[in-house]
Amino acid sequence: MDKISRLSREIRQLEKSKKKLEELLKRSEKQQEVDRKEIAKAYEDFYNNKTNTEFVLYDRYPSVEALKLYLQYISDRLPLYGFGKLNVKELAEIVKHIYQFKTGKEFDIVTVGSVEFHGTPVYGGQTFSMKPHLHFIVGNDKTLEPFREYQGLFVNSDKLYTTIDLRAKGKDLVNIEVNQDHRTPLGIECLTGSLWDEKGTINYSDDCGSYYETFDASLYKQIFSSYIRSNLGFYSKQKGIKDVMSFPLHLYDGDIAKILISIVIYKRNNQIKDLTEEDYNHIFDVLYKEKVDIIGASERDIPRTLTYVPNKKSGR
Repeated sequence: MDKISRLSREIRQLEKSKKKLEELLKRSEKQQEVDRKEIAKAYEDFYNNKTNTEFVLYDRYPSVEALKLYLQYISDRLPLYGFGKLNVKELAEIVKHIYQFKTGKEFDIVTVGSVEFHGTPVYGGQTFSMKPHLHFIVGNDKTLEPFREYQGLFVNSDKLYTTIDLRAKGKDLVNIEVNQDHRTPLGIECLTGSLWDEKGTINYSDDCGSYYETFDASLYKQIFSSYIRSNLGFYSKQKGIKDVMSFPLHLYDGDIAKILISIVIYKRNNQIKDLTEEDYNHIFDVLYKEKVDIIGASERDIPRTLTYVPNKKSGR
Protein backbone atom coordinates (compact mmCIF):
# COMPACT_ATOMS: atom_id res chain seq x y z
CA MET A 1 0.00 0.00 0.00
CA ASP A 2 2.88 2.35 0.80
CA LYS A 3 4.20 1.89 -2.70
CA ILE A 4 0.78 2.58 -4.18
CA SER A 5 0.40 5.72 -2.07
CA ARG A 6 3.86 6.96 -3.02
CA LEU A 7 3.26 6.44 -6.72
CA SER A 8 -0.16 8.07 -6.47
CA ARG A 9 1.39 11.15 -4.84
CA GLU A 10 4.05 11.29 -7.57
CA ILE A 11 1.35 11.09 -10.23
CA ARG A 12 -0.57 13.98 -8.63
CA GLN A 13 2.60 16.03 -8.38
CA LEU A 14 3.44 15.33 -12.02
CA GLU A 15 -0.07 16.32 -13.04
CA LYS A 16 0.31 19.61 -11.15
CA SER A 17 3.69 20.18 -12.76
CA LYS A 18 2.24 19.37 -16.17
CA LYS A 19 -0.58 21.86 -15.63
CA LYS A 20 1.89 24.57 -14.60
CA LEU A 21 4.06 23.85 -17.64
CA GLU A 22 1.02 23.97 -19.93
CA GLU A 23 0.03 27.34 -18.47
CA LEU A 24 3.61 28.56 -18.86
CA LEU A 25 3.67 27.33 -22.45
CA LYS A 26 0.42 29.16 -23.22
CA ARG A 27 1.80 32.37 -21.73
CA SER A 28 5.01 31.85 -23.70
CA GLU A 29 3.09 31.32 -26.95
CA LYS A 30 1.02 34.44 -26.33
CA GLN A 31 4.15 36.45 -25.66
CA GLN A 32 5.77 35.07 -28.82
CA GLU A 33 2.71 36.16 -30.78
CA VAL A 34 3.00 39.65 -29.30
CA ASP A 35 6.71 39.76 -30.12
CA ARG A 36 6.12 38.58 -33.70
CA LYS A 37 3.55 41.32 -34.26
CA GLU A 38 5.91 43.91 -32.81
CA ILE A 39 8.66 42.77 -35.19
CA ALA A 40 6.18 42.99 -38.10
CA LYS A 41 5.23 46.53 -37.06
CA ALA A 42 8.91 47.45 -36.65
CA TYR A 43 9.54 46.25 -40.22
CA GLU A 44 6.79 48.57 -41.47
CA ASP A 45 8.13 51.41 -39.33
CA PHE A 46 11.61 50.93 -40.80
CA TYR A 47 10.31 52.35 -44.10
CA ASN A 48 7.78 54.79 -42.64
CA ASN A 49 10.41 56.41 -40.43
CA LYS A 50 12.67 57.26 -43.37
CA THR A 51 11.57 60.87 -43.90
CA ASN A 52 14.70 62.65 -45.22
CA THR A 53 13.81 64.65 -48.34
CA GLU A 54 17.41 64.50 -49.54
CA PHE A 55 18.46 61.32 -51.33
CA VAL A 56 19.96 58.79 -48.92
CA LEU A 57 21.33 55.38 -49.84
CA TYR A 58 19.85 52.87 -47.40
CA ASP A 59 22.09 49.84 -47.61
CA ARG A 60 21.02 48.00 -44.45
CA TYR A 61 17.57 46.41 -44.14
CA PRO A 62 15.76 44.25 -41.59
CA SER A 63 16.21 40.48 -41.84
CA VAL A 64 14.23 38.19 -44.12
CA GLU A 65 12.65 36.70 -40.99
CA ALA A 66 11.29 40.15 -40.08
CA LEU A 67 9.99 40.56 -43.64
CA LYS A 68 8.18 37.21 -43.40
CA LEU A 69 6.48 38.30 -40.17
CA TYR A 70 5.43 41.58 -41.83
CA LEU A 71 3.92 39.57 -44.71
CA GLN A 72 2.14 37.31 -42.22
CA TYR A 73 0.63 39.95 -39.94
CA ILE A 74 0.37 43.22 -41.88
CA SER A 75 0.39 43.04 -45.69
CA ASP A 76 1.39 40.99 -48.73
CA ARG A 77 2.98 44.10 -50.21
CA LEU A 78 5.93 46.19 -49.18
CA PRO A 79 5.08 49.44 -47.31
CA LEU A 80 6.49 51.37 -50.29
CA TYR A 81 4.36 49.56 -52.88
CA GLY A 82 2.10 52.55 -53.54
CA PHE A 83 5.12 54.62 -54.55
CA GLY A 84 6.98 51.91 -56.48
CA LYS A 85 6.17 52.87 -60.08
CA LEU A 86 9.10 54.18 -62.11
CA ASN A 87 9.36 55.18 -65.77
CA VAL A 88 10.30 51.81 -67.23
CA LYS A 89 12.78 53.17 -69.79
CA GLU A 90 14.49 55.25 -67.14
CA LEU A 91 14.48 52.23 -64.82
CA ALA A 92 16.45 50.25 -67.40
CA GLU A 93 18.84 53.18 -67.75
CA ILE A 94 19.30 53.47 -63.98
CA VAL A 95 20.21 49.77 -63.77
CA LYS A 96 22.60 50.14 -66.71
CA HIS A 97 24.42 53.06 -65.08
CA ILE A 98 24.59 51.34 -61.67
CA TYR A 99 26.34 48.43 -63.38
CA GLN A 100 28.72 50.75 -65.21
CA PHE A 101 29.72 52.68 -62.10
CA LYS A 102 30.05 49.47 -60.10
CA THR A 103 32.18 47.56 -62.61
CA GLY A 104 33.88 50.31 -64.61
CA LYS A 105 32.77 48.52 -67.79
CA GLU A 106 30.29 49.33 -70.58
CA PHE A 107 26.74 47.99 -70.31
CA ASP A 108 23.91 48.15 -72.81
CA ILE A 109 20.15 47.62 -73.14
CA VAL A 110 18.64 45.15 -75.61
CA THR A 111 15.00 45.88 -76.43
CA VAL A 112 13.11 42.86 -77.73
CA GLY A 113 9.53 41.58 -77.89
CA SER A 114 8.34 37.97 -77.67
CA VAL A 115 5.20 35.93 -77.04
CA GLU A 116 4.48 33.30 -74.40
CA PHE A 117 2.31 30.28 -75.20
CA HIS A 118 -0.56 29.85 -72.73
CA GLY A 119 -2.73 26.75 -72.33
CA THR A 120 -5.73 26.28 -70.01
CA PRO A 121 -7.95 23.20 -69.57
CA VAL A 122 -11.60 23.97 -70.38
CA TYR A 123 -14.27 21.32 -69.75
CA GLY A 124 -11.90 18.48 -70.47
CA GLY A 125 -10.47 20.17 -73.55
CA GLN A 126 -7.80 22.81 -74.01
CA THR A 127 -7.81 26.46 -75.00
CA PHE A 128 -4.70 28.37 -75.99
CA SER A 129 -3.57 31.95 -76.35
CA MET A 130 -0.40 33.97 -76.87
CA LYS A 131 0.73 36.42 -74.20
CA PRO A 132 2.98 39.25 -75.49
CA HIS A 133 6.07 40.44 -73.64
CA LEU A 134 8.37 43.42 -74.08
CA HIS A 135 11.82 43.11 -72.51
CA PHE A 136 14.51 45.60 -71.63
CA ILE A 137 17.51 43.35 -71.03
CA VAL A 138 20.45 45.10 -69.36
CA GLY A 139 23.89 43.54 -69.50
CA ASN A 140 27.46 43.69 -70.79
CA ASP A 141 28.97 42.27 -73.99
CA LYS A 142 29.26 38.79 -72.53
CA THR A 143 25.88 38.50 -70.81
CA LEU A 144 23.96 40.10 -73.70
CA GLU A 145 25.57 37.91 -76.36
CA PRO A 146 22.61 35.45 -76.59
CA PHE A 147 20.18 38.33 -77.14
CA ARG A 148 22.07 40.78 -79.37
CA GLU A 149 20.61 39.43 -82.62
CA TYR A 150 17.09 40.28 -81.39
CA GLN A 151 17.76 43.96 -80.68
CA GLY A 152 14.85 46.07 -81.93
CA LEU A 153 12.74 43.07 -82.96
CA PHE A 154 9.37 41.70 -81.89
CA VAL A 155 9.65 37.98 -82.55
CA ASN A 156 6.31 36.17 -82.63
CA SER A 157 7.88 33.06 -81.09
CA ASP A 158 7.31 31.23 -77.83
CA LYS A 159 10.78 29.70 -78.18
CA LEU A 160 12.41 33.12 -77.82
CA TYR A 161 10.34 33.93 -74.71
CA THR A 162 11.37 30.62 -73.11
CA THR A 163 15.02 31.34 -73.89
CA ILE A 164 14.84 34.81 -72.32
CA ASP A 165 12.90 33.56 -69.29
CA LEU A 166 15.46 30.82 -68.58
CA ARG A 167 18.70 32.58 -69.44
CA ALA A 168 18.20 36.22 -68.42
CA LYS A 169 18.70 35.66 -64.70
CA GLY A 170 22.46 35.62 -64.17
CA LYS A 171 24.97 37.98 -62.64
CA ASP A 172 25.46 41.28 -64.52
CA LEU A 173 22.17 40.70 -66.35
CA VAL A 174 18.69 42.04 -65.60
CA ASN A 175 15.52 41.38 -67.60
CA ILE A 176 12.95 44.13 -67.01
CA GLU A 177 9.56 43.24 -68.46
CA VAL A 178 7.25 46.07 -69.43
CA ASN A 179 3.79 46.08 -67.84
CA GLN A 180 0.58 46.36 -69.84
CA ASP A 181 -1.64 49.42 -69.34
CA HIS A 182 -3.46 51.36 -72.06
CA ARG A 183 -3.88 54.39 -69.74
CA THR A 184 -0.15 55.21 -69.69
CA PRO A 185 1.20 54.33 -73.16
CA LEU A 186 4.94 53.77 -73.50
CA GLY A 187 5.07 55.01 -77.09
CA ILE A 188 6.87 52.04 -78.66
CA GLU A 189 5.29 50.93 -81.93
CA CYS A 190 5.42 47.61 -83.79
CA LEU A 191 3.40 47.08 -86.98
CA THR A 192 2.76 43.68 -88.56
CA GLY A 193 1.67 45.01 -91.95
CA SER A 194 -1.87 43.69 -91.50
CA LEU A 195 -5.08 45.64 -91.99
CA TRP A 196 -5.75 45.37 -88.23
CA ASP A 197 -2.63 47.22 -87.12
CA GLU A 198 -3.18 50.01 -84.59
CA LYS A 199 -0.59 52.75 -84.87
CA GLY A 200 1.31 53.79 -81.76
CA THR A 201 1.11 50.38 -80.10
CA ILE A 202 2.64 46.90 -80.39
CA ASN A 203 0.77 44.64 -82.79
CA TYR A 204 1.21 40.87 -83.08
CA SER A 205 -0.56 37.78 -84.35
CA ASP A 206 -2.19 35.47 -81.82
CA ASP A 207 -1.70 32.30 -83.85
CA CYS A 208 -3.73 30.23 -81.38
CA GLY A 209 -6.83 32.25 -82.19
CA SER A 210 -5.80 33.21 -85.73
CA TYR A 211 -6.34 36.92 -85.21
CA TYR A 212 -4.25 40.02 -84.61
CA GLU A 213 -3.93 41.64 -81.19
CA THR A 214 -2.32 44.73 -79.66
CA PHE A 215 -0.13 45.06 -76.60
CA ASP A 216 -0.57 48.32 -74.69
CA ALA A 217 2.91 48.71 -73.22
CA SER A 218 2.90 50.89 -70.10
CA LEU A 219 5.24 53.79 -69.44
CA TYR A 220 5.53 52.74 -65.79
CA LYS A 221 6.94 49.66 -64.08
CA GLN A 222 5.99 48.63 -60.55
CA ILE A 223 9.37 47.61 -59.17
CA PHE A 224 7.97 45.81 -56.10
CA SER A 225 6.65 42.28 -56.42
CA SER A 226 3.06 41.37 -55.59
CA TYR A 227 4.30 37.83 -54.90
CA ILE A 228 7.03 38.33 -52.29
CA ARG A 229 5.90 35.20 -50.42
CA SER A 230 6.52 33.11 -53.53
CA ASN A 231 9.88 34.78 -54.11
CA LEU A 232 11.00 33.99 -50.58
CA GLY A 233 9.68 30.44 -50.76
CA PHE A 234 10.85 29.23 -54.14
CA TYR A 235 12.70 31.98 -55.97
CA SER A 236 16.27 31.26 -54.84
CA LYS A 237 18.30 29.58 -52.15
CA GLN A 238 19.88 32.85 -51.01
CA LYS A 239 17.10 35.12 -49.76
CA GLY A 240 17.50 38.85 -49.31
CA ILE A 241 16.17 42.34 -50.07
CA LYS A 242 16.46 41.55 -53.81
CA ASP A 243 13.43 39.25 -53.44
CA VAL A 244 11.02 42.15 -52.92
CA MET A 245 11.62 43.24 -56.52
CA SER A 246 9.26 42.47 -59.41
CA PHE A 247 12.11 41.32 -61.68
CA PRO A 248 14.86 38.78 -60.99
CA LEU A 249 18.16 39.95 -59.51
CA HIS A 250 21.19 37.77 -58.95
CA LEU A 251 22.46 37.41 -55.38
CA TYR A 252 25.57 39.46 -56.24
CA ASP A 253 23.43 42.23 -57.77
CA GLY A 254 21.44 42.88 -54.58
CA ASP A 255 22.87 46.40 -54.33
CA ILE A 256 20.69 47.34 -57.31
CA ALA A 257 17.60 46.62 -55.18
CA LYS A 258 18.96 48.77 -52.34
CA ILE A 259 19.52 51.73 -54.65
CA LEU A 260 16.10 51.42 -56.27
CA ILE A 261 14.36 51.21 -52.89
CA SER A 262 16.28 54.30 -51.77
CA ILE A 263 15.08 56.11 -54.92
CA VAL A 264 11.47 55.19 -54.15
CA ILE A 265 11.84 56.51 -50.59
CA TYR A 266 13.19 59.77 -52.06
CA LYS A 267 10.19 59.94 -54.44
CA ARG A 268 7.72 59.30 -51.62
CA ASN A 269 9.26 61.86 -49.26
CA ASN A 270 9.18 64.55 -51.96
CA GLN A 271 5.78 63.54 -53.41
CA ILE A 272 7.35 63.03 -56.85
CA LYS A 273 5.61 61.06 -59.58
CA ASP A 274 8.20 61.45 -62.34
CA LEU A 275 11.86 62.01 -61.57
CA THR A 276 13.46 64.98 -63.33
CA GLU A 277 16.97 65.57 -64.64
CA GLU A 278 17.66 67.53 -61.47
CA ASP A 279 16.51 64.57 -59.33
CA TYR A 280 18.73 62.12 -61.20
CA ASN A 281 21.72 64.46 -60.94
CA HIS A 282 21.18 64.69 -57.18
CA ILE A 283 20.80 60.90 -56.81
CA PHE A 284 23.88 59.98 -58.82
CA ASP A 285 25.91 62.74 -57.22
CA VAL A 286 25.20 61.18 -53.82
CA LEU A 287 25.89 57.67 -55.14
CA TYR A 288 28.93 58.20 -57.34
CA LYS A 289 29.80 61.93 -57.31
CA GLU A 290 28.71 62.08 -60.97
CA LYS A 291 25.88 63.65 -62.95
CA VAL A 292 24.02 61.37 -65.37
CA ASP A 293 21.52 62.19 -68.13
CA ILE A 294 19.21 59.29 -67.38
CA ILE A 295 16.23 60.71 -69.31
CA GLY A 296 18.19 61.56 -72.45
CA ALA A 297 20.13 58.29 -72.38
CA SER A 298 16.92 56.26 -72.12
CA GLU A 299 15.55 57.96 -75.25
CA ARG A 300 18.78 57.20 -77.12
CA ASP A 301 19.23 53.61 -75.95
CA ILE A 302 15.66 52.35 -76.35
CA PRO A 303 14.10 52.35 -79.82
CA ARG A 304 10.68 53.85 -80.50
CA THR A 305 9.81 51.25 -83.15
CA LEU A 306 10.27 47.48 -83.33
CA THR A 307 10.53 45.34 -86.46
CA TYR A 308 7.96 42.54 -86.50
CA VAL A 309 9.23 38.99 -87.14
CA PRO A 310 6.37 36.57 -88.02
CA ASN A 311 6.12 33.10 -86.56
CA LYS A 312 8.01 30.73 -88.85
CA LYS A 313 5.26 28.09 -88.82
CA SER A 314 2.25 30.32 -89.51
CA GLY A 315 3.97 33.15 -91.38
CA ARG A 316 1.96 35.65 -89.30
